[in-house]
Amino acid sequence: MEEIGYGLLDRTLIEKITERWHHGGVGVILLHVERAGNGEMAATRQWMERERRLFGQYRMDHDHYFLLGRQREDVRLDRLIAQSATALRECLRAAQRSGQHDIAGYAIGSSAIYPSGVGRSAESMIYGALKEAMLAANEPLRHPVRGRNEDQDETVVAAQTPVGAAFQIGALAKQIPVFDVKTRVSEVGKLFEMNERVQGAVIVEGQRPVGLIMKEKLHQLLAGPFGIALYWNRPIEKIMDDHPLIVDAESSVESVSQLATARDHAKLYDVVVITRDERLLGAASIRSILESMTNLRTEEARTSNPLTGLPGNASIVREMQRRIVEGRPFAVLYADMDYFKWFNDRFGFSQGDALIRYCASVLQEETRLIAPDGSFVGHIGGDDFIVMADAGQGETLCRSVLRRFDDGVASFYGGADNLAVSDRSGNRVDQEGVSLSVSLVRWDGDRPVTPENLSQAAARLKKRAKSMRGSSYVGGGVFEMHRGEERSQRGASHGYESTL
Repeated sequence: MEEIGYGLLDRTLIEKITERWHHGGVGVILLHVERAGNGEMAATRQWMERERRLFGQYRMDHDHYFLLGRQREDVRLDRLIAQSATALRECLRAAQRSGQHDIAGYAIGSSAIYPSGVGRSAESMIYGALKEAMLAANEPLRHPVRGRNEDQDETVVAAQTPVGAAFQIGALAKQIPVFDVKTRVSEVGKLFEMNERVQGAVIVEGQRPVGLIMKEKLHQLLAGPFGIALYWNRPIEKIMDDHPLIVDAESSVESVSQLATARDHAKLYDVVVITRDERLLGAASIRSILESMTNLRTEEARTSNPLTGLPGNASIVREMQRRIVEGRPFAVLYADMDYFKWFNDRFGFSQGDALIRYCASVLQEETRLIAPDGSFVGHIGGDDFIVMADAGQGETLCRSVLRRFDDGVASFYGGADNLAVSDRSGNRVDQEGVSLSVSLVRWDGDRPVTPENLSQAAARLKKRAKSMRGSSYVGGGVFEMHRGEERSQRGASHGYESTL
């Protein structure tokens, strides 16, 4: 097998791949290892010796990318990659069972590179495939870490980072070497040579980060003609990246992920510098950011409501916290159907599910029309829903949702004449059919608030909305308890009480 390189993608690697992708594409298999110098690579070498389609290897820190060239007579590329990845996994498992090697945590991901006819550059396509393989390797700590506890004869399994723990990018900050702008290149180079695991350093002026130097880029620069003679004794500020990605610790992982992956390809794997109060806190690798995002998305899919497909409670709390951190005013709509139990008992659970889906579609469609930018619709559970939008759009959205709900709910009664409603105790109430109650809570962005404060205010206001006949909404501030209760207005078909 030809060794392609370590560090940055270079022209040689691109040429090797483009030479081989015309026979149905090139396969990419990623092996991520938790620490350098463990037994994974010893086991992997056995797989490499057997894998006749392997033509190249590319390494970046703890990520090892293996490139497979498909031949004309081979099975489809996706099947070929799957078979090869399975073989690699079996080699690692065999090494674990034999006890010959110390196998730490690892993850395997894969992707494919196909020739494109839409004008994408080869470099762009290769970077995209490498990133896709990285995202696919989203369970590095779920593989057993073979080791022996001195007191117990059992397998030790690595602990997993709780999903959602890295909501803010500051939670992913790790220590990174720091150098002053006037430090000589030689000092930085010596640090990299002495510390294999150090992949970059932040350059500061005082306590403020102003630049970044990555090991691979420094090595590439010094390896060029007269590189050492030109740069070895110069200040690091002359060759540093003076426009690295620097983010505040309270920025969301989602927003940082978008910024990091939108960078130029040459910076795609550079660490993200994290500050607090404009002082250096640490740095996060692109792998840790994408891994955190993958875990968050997996949790969102797991907790989404199976009936409506809308985000569930974990995502709702995370979205609410994100908006609070950003400090911009926003509105929370808490919607709840009145006498839904009566409807379920009268028309059956199937129709009840259909009515819940209808309510979800009303909220989604009206929110898209009135608050299309940055809005959020979630399903708390049962017949309870939540919407978050800009503060100025809340009241219009409430009125539109109530009108749309009432216009369409009659179709779920199947032409029934008697729609007299009874409460949970079986007592008749002064209402016909199901209605919708909405509480509208506005936060001004100034007074400190928590998701619990917002939830409590929404529940309080919703209780008042449910005391009104028909579909209605009640609005108020987060911390208002009774102010404005004497001001109540009702429309012909939609009641509302405003304390804003």
